[in-house]
Amino acid sequence: MSLTILLGQVIPIHADTPAAVPDISRWSISTLNEGEKYGIYPMEWYYDGTFKKSITSNKFNSLMDATAKKLDLLGLKKKEASLSFTTGEVITRETVITSLHKLLANYELPESFGITGVEPIDYMQQKGIVKGTKAGLQLDQPSTIEQAAVMASRMVEYTYDMTGGGAKGLMWKVTNDKNTLYLLGSVHLGITDMYPMHKSIRDAFEASDDLWVELDLVGGDMSYFQEKMVYSDGTTLKDHVAAATYEKLQKVLTKLEVPANAFDGYKPFAVSNSLSTFAYFDNPTEIGIANATGIDRHFLTSAMLMGKPIHELEGIKLQADLFADVPAEQQEKELNAMLDAFLSESAANEVAKQLKQMQLDWIKGDVEGLRKTLTTDGQFTEGDANQRLIGERDKNMAKKLAELLEQKGENTSFVVVGAAHYVMEGMVVDLLKEKGYKVELVQK
Repeated sequence: MSLTILLGQVIPIHADTPAAVPDISRWSISTLNEGEKYGIYPMEWYYDGTFKKSITSNKFNSLMDATAKKLDLLGLKKKEASLSFTTGEVITRETVITSLHKLLANYELPESFGITGVEPIDYMQQKGIVKGTKAGLQLDQPSTIEQAAVMASRMVEYTYDMTGGGAKGLMWKVTNDKNTLYLLGSVHLGITDMYPMHKSIRDAFEASDDLWVELDLVGGDMSYFQEKMVYSDGTTLKDHVAAATYEKLQKVLTKLEVPANAFDGYKPFAVSNSLSTFAYFDNPTEIGIANATGIDRHFLTSAMLMGKPIHELEGIKLQADLFADVPAEQQEKELNAMLDAFLSESAANEVAKQLKQMQLDWIKGDVEGLRKTLTTDGQFTEGDANQRLIGERDKNMAKKLAELLEQKGENTSFVVVGAAHYVMEGMVVDLLKEKGYKVELVQK
């Protein structure tokens, strides 16, 4: 089950309800696309109707505390163990700027920061944490939650970049003549510690002409996959699986507090695909964070915001057929295995532990560690489900990537696919080496 997070895409069944629209200004979107993943403010703030309104003391203190915790992860020595921030009845833009500066200055920073002897507002402007001219900063005006979140996000990125911090990830550089590929391995369900990514990863993305992914989960047409998920002949799941399987599903849905008939119209593979996300988390909030911080989803959104072309190595149809064309008996067998894991506390704990280890391996840039995590107890090479996710898929990916490397002229592409396709022996990275291309692991 956990290998899907590194090899395929999790495409859950969604309720037929309108999606909430975040209340975000156009000017702040690109910054908040990064900052929202740092864990310094909850994304629920986008939807409560106050994001563009004056920040309250509670939300200001929450933002400052969370920002401090994020900076603490860099291991910098503090001058004072804790700080307090004085605010008036109205929290102005000047208050937010000077408070963030005070937070930063409380760390013993390398000289390269140049923070000594510069006035707080001047410093924050010089480093791009605050935008605009001094005359136009409206320092005496109330700060909105949005403005404070943007400035805090910029300061986190600046501090991590200046100290060489950030998640190292798993990235390879492949070259042939004037053509370059940056291959970034993805974990499809993430955590906030994966952000900010090391500057070398972000720079490689910025320098690339386009983005290549397995399939476009953000902007792609999912209708084919959705059609494949459901029964179209008037039957239901109960008509296609054993009574014991359906009864087991009911126990799991009760445990998850999901309506008993939620999956009645769906085929076994669709139920497994959707439930797989629930296996790792205790509540919907954690699921939302995990999806939002998935590596491929992040770069898809970033590419859309930048107007960078997006291409698919496989596409919706291929991945839909990968699951949907499995014989019904095998689909039910795999569904039972997942349901058993849900109902076994020890198995559920092991699944969550394994995902966490994969995420930590990614953060540390530990190729060997991730490979070891994947091959424990032979789990990667055994099982029909895992075998469908490897083999021909990797050969086809390598073939398409080779075509990119053989293009005329000078081209640079950023390629994000499940990390296992890169780290495992005999897969994409090794296949490109065999073709004679120069392949280097990008060290941070």
